[in-house]
Amino acid sequence: MRHTLARRIALGALTAAAATGSMVMVPGSAFAAAPADTTAGTAAGTTTTTQVSNPFCTPTLFSQAQQAVEAALAGRVTQLNALSTAANNTANHLTPGDRQTLVNDITTAELPGIQTLQTEVQQVATCKGLRAVAHSMVYDYRVYVVMTPQTHLTIVTDDETYIEGVFTNLEPTIATAIQNAANSGKDVTAAQAAFTDLKSQVSAAQAETNGQSAQVLAQTPTGYPGNWQVFLAARTNATNAHTDLRAAYTDAEKIRTDLQ
Repeated sequence: MRHTLARRIALGALTAAAATGSMVMVPGSAFAAAPADTTAGTAAGTTTTTQVSNPFCTPTLFSQAQQAVEAALAGRVTQLNALSTAANNTANHLTPGDRQTLVNDITTAELPGIQTLQTEVQQVATCKGLRAVAHSMVYDYRVYVVMTPQTHLTIVTDDETYIEGVFTNLEPTIATAIQNAANSGKDVTAAQAAFTDLKSQVSAAQAETNGQSAQVLAQTPTGYPGNWQVFLAARTNATNAHTDLRAAYTDAEKIRTDLQ
């Protein structure tokens, strides 16, 4: 029985380890594309809109300016398709509701909107019309500074919530294994200490992720740049939860080793 419980502890720990390993870089990557819309601002997270939304254009340079806006729109289509793929990836642990929200926002609002602008940019014949398309592209859709962190941070947070569940479900098994080992005369002092720490780490991670996905998903393109602080806070919470869950995994491995 001891070996069976040890294997179950190992399986649960390895499941959590595999999931935590897959999300190591995601909190940072959620912000990787932001410069495409904006130039970094102050440490508080404010930003300044760049030439992307107001391209330099004269009658002589209209063709080049139009091509630049077309390229910026194409880049956003590529990004949205990548976000859609990520949201639809069943290898992650998005909740059904969060997955539906993300997919709907990307495929029924953002992507069609940008694709409409792609048609419009080919039809405009003046710099004023071109700037209107560019302005809408940036200010109405915020592909890089809202949709991108929103998608990645929701995936990360839901993944972490899933891992927390793995550990929580494992706790009764670990408690039983430690008790059985103690009943057999084994010194379980170290295992019990690791178990206490594991529960503490999981609780800390749960506090970091509780309600976080809903808050991130509530952000809209029109809320930028005010909602940038929400994304920054979510990244911090996701990073801290990741650290907590890695520590819990280390505790589970120590318990498994001690009980063998």
